[in-house]
Amino acid sequence: MKLRAEKRRTAFALIAPAVGVLLLVNAFPIIFAVHVSLNFWRLGDPRGPRWSGAFNYEDLLFYDERFINAILVSLKFVVLAVAIEFIFGFLLAFVFNAKVRGLTTLRKIYILPIMVMPLVAGLVWFYLFNENFGVVNWVFSLFGTGLIGFLTDRDLALLSVVIADAWQWTPFVMLVLFAALQSLPEYVYEAAKMDGLNRWQTFWRMTFPLLRPAIIIVVLIRFVDAFRMVELVFMMTKGGPAGRTEVIPWYLYITGFQSLKLGYAAAMAVLILVLITILTQLFVRRLEYREY
Repeated sequence: MKLRAEKRRTAFALIAPAVGVLLLVNAFPIIFAVHVSLNFWRLGDPRGPRWSGAFNYEDLLFYDERFINAILVSLKFVVLAVAIEFIFGFLLAFVFNAKVRGLTTLRKIYILPIMVMPLVAGLVWFYLFNENFGVVNWVFSLFGTGLIGFLTDRDLALLSVVIADAWQWTPFVMLVLFAALQSLPEYVYEAAKMDGLNRWQTFWRMTFPLLRPAIIIVVLIRFVDAFRMVELVFMMTKGGPAGRTEVIPWYLYITGFQSLKLGYAAAMAVLILVLITILTQLFVRRLEYREY
């Protein structure tokens, strides 16, 4: 017993520095953000921070229509972007998994968008979709169509941002699922052939269940990352037209860095963290329930 207790104390002593660093890096910013969110705090105000309690949260949830709109826009963007990226990434993973000459080189080329900075990607797509001098409108003009306001039309602006995001991150989904496909054991398919399963049955009974962990991981990563997307909106639409592309991070940026309302922006950040945590947990539990 004494030896076991000594080993336990030694283990705690060894991991204590790492735990301390993790708490300092992760827990302290969250605690400080919660503290700031409970104050009226605007940079440049000589009165400094003043205690407000839950007023910032009440104002956001019940009186700020712009915040509610930003939540709805963010949800639309996340659902559309992640769905498109998963569908095309899933299909491309199977395409690149085929043993065909030349696909290896093509796969290396296809993952290049991942390496592009989001700000650069946003700038590129801004020039592609621009109504006055964009390449896409120039191509459409060759067929006699008029100018299309990809970035100014209320119905097309958000879809244009989704397309830009899908262009950059579909290769990431493909790469993760392709790696998962490459790691599947061959004896599973040999057993499926012995049982007389066709390709469709093999996919639903063997391949898809084995890919489920990778699917959960890649969808969660993209789900959380899509909620944090602000670079494309910054470069392409600035939240317009009429707030149709104003996602939560963009509204947070305007509130904190342009209006300098630190307390209000901190409350918004805390609510975003809570929202993402709840949605992520619901998603994970739903998938785990289906596994059983």
